[in-house]
Amino acid sequence: MLKYLSLALAALALSGCQPPAPDSVVPSQKPPSAAMRNAYVKLARGVGAKGAQFKMAEISSVVLLNPDAKIYAFCVRFRETRFQHRLQMSGYAWRDGQIIDASTNDSRCGDKRLRYYDFPELLAIRG
Repeated sequence: MLKYLSLALAALALSGCQPPAPDSVVPSQKPPSAAMRNAYVKLARGVGAKGAQFKMAEISSVVLLNPDAKIYAFCVRFRETRFQHRLQMSGYAWRDGQIIDASTNDSRCGDKRLRYYDFPELLAIRG
């Protein structure tokens, strides 16, 4: 629990400092893998999303964020039924088959060049 709390605090601290994705990152887009989708669903269940009811959920393409460290990034955006007017967007860093960092309301997730895909695995979390 302490791990998730510190991750959330770090994400909040950094959320306003995100530049748009560089042009060189955009061509590296790939659809998210099943492992990546499953890791996010597992994370969402672990932080209490099981009782949530999602009206819409999408996951972005995966982009190479740091070639030297082999860190990839993807975004998730969704609307909960109880907060229909508010779109939630978060960015995630991925390395070696696991999520290593997160940032809420990441401005890079709103980049119009980023492709999004339906995320039925997240919709299936319904309580």
